[in-house]
Order: sequence, then structure tokens, then C-alpha cells
Amino acid sequence: MLHAMQSKADLHVHSKYSDRPSEWFLRRIGAPESFLEPLELYQHARRRGMDFVTVADHNCIRGALEIAHLSGTFISNEVTTYFPEDGCKIHCLVTGIDEEQFEAIQEVRGNIYELRDYLQAEGVIHTITHPLFRVNERLRVDHVEKLLVMFKRFEVINGTRDARAARLVQAIFQQLTPELLEKMADRHNLEPAGPEPWIKWCTGGSDDHSGEHVAEAHTLTPYAENVEDFLVHLRHGDHEPAGRSGSSVMLGHCLYHIAYSYYKDRFLRDSGGQPNLIGELFKKLLENTQENASPTLGQRLLDFATGFV
Repeated sequence: MLHAMQSKADLHVHSKYSDRPSEWFLRRIGAPESFLEPLELYQHARRRGMDFVTVADHNCIRGALEIAHLSGTFISNEVTTYFPEDGCKIHCLVTGIDEEQFEAIQEVRGNIYELRDYLQAEGVIHTITHPLFRVNERLRVDHVEKLLVMFKRFEVINGTRDARAARLVQAIFQQLTPELLEKMADRHNLEPAGPEPWIKWCTGGSDDHSGEHVAEAHTLTPYAENVEDFLVHLRHGDHEPAGRSGSSVMLGHCLYHIAYSYYKDRFLRDSGGQPNLIGELFKKLLENTQENASPTLGQRLLDFATGFV
């Protein structure tokens, strides 16, 4: 049980620099993952009670560096890595890194085994995010077993993934024993992650891309007076997930918000900054809130997105 006084941070949240979406819906319409400015993200997180703030964009730290001069911030990155034997894609969050470590991580991230070895050797705080989510549809039971052997810290509460996934991950952790972990390590010829590898550490993060749900899922530690203390708690596993998991409706809402921002950015103004005809038509479709009106394009986008999540 953690101390009565606690500190909070949303460890998994994105800014406009996450510009290569993994969601097929956003790829289909050609939109980036986010339009959220790093400063807006910082302000949202602070207003919602976060003591410390980070930006964890995909394979990029530009957003984190933009707010690095503000109090209570640290640099993070959601790393895309792969099982080299079959290309299965995994997302691994690295927390409290510096620019030199970021560059080194980029060099090894193509191979999850090399990445894990580097992170362990450097003492980098790292977390497997949404461990049961098929980022590129290749995740199988063997991959999950390898992750359980290789990694100590996992994201359990994810603000855009269904709560059932969180419960399933927790159930898996509860069933782990030294004997079971050893069998999996032998089966895959892998070195387990540190002492007591059958005991997993859990985090929470909103995984928000829209700015609408920043900090609704987050991670708690004992009270930390500053960033350095907070990172020490994380490094020692003295933390727990908090907040709420997401749902298909919440994810659909995020996708709608990003799609709206995309169309607003691309179509609502011409090159001279003046409203144009196409822009006005999209505005009517996207912002129509009249009572008893037929569904707007925004509503149809939301229905379309949630139907496939």
C-alpha cells in the first residue's frame, strides 16, 4: 500500500508530434494522431491534478523538449520496437530519459531483444504499454510469454483501451509463479527481467491523443518533492495505476476529435487565412447541433470509428 500522500503523473500521453498513427481509421483519412500542442497538454495535466508532466510521443521527443523548461516535467518516449523473427510490433514506454539515451534507443529499437538489453544496462525506466493490443495484428501467445519473461513493468490501465483488457492482464499476473516463469524462460531461451521476475509492476496512462482525456488514467507514487524523487519511486517499482480504463466509445470520441481537427485544419480556411466555400460546408456538417437535425458528419465519423474498435 502506498503512502497517504501521493504524487501523480500521466505517463502515457501524446502531442501533435505523434504524427504517424497506428489506428487504421486515422491512416485511412490521412490524419496525424494528434493536434495537441505540448503546452496545452501540460496545462490540461496540471489542471487535472497531475504533479508531474511528460509527453510520450511515438519515436520522438520534440514535444517533451518543448515543455522541458517548465516545472515538474521530464522526457519520455513511446518506442516502437519489433520481434525480429516475425516483425510483431510492440510499444515500449521509456521514462525520464535524456537526449543521448533517446538517440541510442533509436539505434536499437528495431530489435526488441537489443532494446531490452540496452534499457536494462542503462537503468532506463521502461514499460510495455497496452500489452494485449495487437499493434500490427501479429501478436500471439508466444509473444506475450516472451514479454512476460523479458519485462518487469507493464501498463495495466490504459485510457483508450477497454477495462476488460486491464482485468485480463491483472489476472495473468496473478497466475504467474516462479515455476511458470522459469518454464516460459526455458521455452523461449530468454533471460528473465531482474529479481523476482514473476512479480510485475503496473502503471496507468491515458494514452490520450486528443487533449480530451489527459490524466484520466495515471500513475501514483508516494509523495515526491521533485521529478528526481518521482523517478526514483518509479525505478524501484513503488507505484500503482490509477484512474479509469477506456472504452470503444471513448476511443471513438478521441478519433472523432482528431478527425474534426484534421478537417478543420485542412479545409476550413484557404491559403490566405480566409473562410472558403468548402470550409463553410464542412463547418456546417461538423458543427451542426440543431435539435432534431439529421446526424452530422462528425456523428457519422464517431459511429463509423466505434463500430470497428
